[in-house]
Amino acid sequence: MSKNWEQWEDLPPDEEDRLIEELAKKIVDHRAGLIAEIILDSGGPLTKMFAELWMGLYGPYLDFIGADRYMALLRKRSNIERLKKRIDELDKEKEKMKKIPNQA
Repeated sequence: MSKNWEQWEDLPPDEEDRLIEELAKKIVDHRAGLIAEIILDSGGPLTKMFAELWMGLYGPYLDFIGADRYMALLRKRSNIERLKKRIDELDKEKEKMKKIPNQA
């Protein structure tokens, strides 16, 4: 990630892609795909608003624990949609793998 990135700016597209993939994998690995999609979907505009609010209030602290990039990711509604889509794709892939019998 560029060292010139500031919390109030959008993330570079390659960083958005990397974070979406990372988050989606973690969510699916913990079997929380459905609940994550429900939370992201139910938040709608509020998700963006809360991301902006938390970045404004707690930006330096979020930076310290590494959560600032995730908040910046959630500020864009298109990223929320992309995250939900990727979670759904990974869930489907995981289900397909369960259905394939182990060949030893």
